[in-house]
Amino acid sequence: MSQKYVVAHFFDPQVPAANFSAAAWPLHVTFLPNFTIGWPLAELIHKLDELAAVAAPFDITAEGQTAFGVNEDVLVTLIRPDDNVMYMHRKLLLVPHDGSFTYDTPQFIDRGFRPHATVQKDNRLHGGQTYHIGDISLVDMYPNDDINRRAIIATFSLRGV
Repeated sequence: MSQKYVVAHFFDPQVPAANFSAAAWPLHVTFLPNFTIGWPLAELIHKLDELAAVAAPFDITAEGQTAFGVNEDVLVTLIRPDDNVMYMHRKLLLVPHDGSFTYDTPQFIDRGFRPHATVQKDNRLHGGQTYHIGDISLVDMYPNDDINRRAIIATFSLRGV
């Protein structure tokens, strides 16, 4: 199985190397969905740190709820796709200048990107509310080859002005 990653923001602070069940993600918004890379993980970490150095923190606004998924049974809160949200997504798309990222669902990147936060059992975003994005995290989708777990590899504070 190819190693896969996601870049997301967690709304509640997570400890570095936090490891959690695939079924119990903490509340988050994904800025770059499942992808594989064609170069070393250390290089990806370096490139994400460089991006975080120039990207400024920003706010997002939650909108209404809808359902995603093949059976439309995954409740999500949509995030307004304003300039800040799309800037972050598009800057992340530019990280692999050599085109070496392979996306599981390429139809949901760039123009197909629909920013959202999946409603959790005990937590969700509320429509009309504004939330601060001050960091992004790189998540390992198969830590130690375990498809049932997720692990935060690194969190990058957005430091741009």
